[in-house]
Amino acid sequence: MPEFFGREYNFEAWQPWTGEFEHFRTIVHAGDPAPDFTLRALDGEDVTLSKLRGKPVMIEFGSIT
Repeated sequence: MPEFFGREYNFEAWQPWTGEFEHFRTIVHAGDPAPDFTLRALDGEDVTLSKLRGKPVMIEFGSIT
């Protein structure tokens, strides 16, 4: 059975858990400012999002599965 937020997910009998709506309010949504973070670039240098303010930035998070 698939999982959703760490719980087994039964598509026929789904019931939201008490904290689910509060959790959705705390995560970043489209149009919200992105939280600041630092990642290591391919050349080994650290790149911090806040240092790129005013420049175009494209962020792509993906995986190979």
